[in-house]
Amino acid sequence: MAYINPKDVQSPKSHWHLFQVVLDKGPGQGAYALGTWDGERRIGFRWNGSDENPIGNPQSRGLPTWTMLDPELHSRVIEIFPADQQPIAKAYFGIK
Repeated sequence: MAYINPKDVQSPKSHWHLFQVVLDKGPGQGAYALGTWDGERRIGFRWNGSDENPIGNPQSRGLPTWTMLDPELHSRVIEIFPADQQPIAKAYFGIK
């Protein structure tokens, strides 16, 4: 079984709403996304799964989930996004 694409990870549904995956390094690697957590704009992060562990990490009750980065890190993390995704992320957070 192949890893679960981060754009298909919607949990935890009671807190997280995915806007856009901005960096997906592929199976067994990291993924970053823009979204809202309890209504606040945040950057989510997760480790993609692999053929051996399709769900990746974090996970809860067998469901792949996102974890939130500290908002103080947002502007620095945006710097590692692909060049075409940086303006989108900056606009999302109102960063000049």
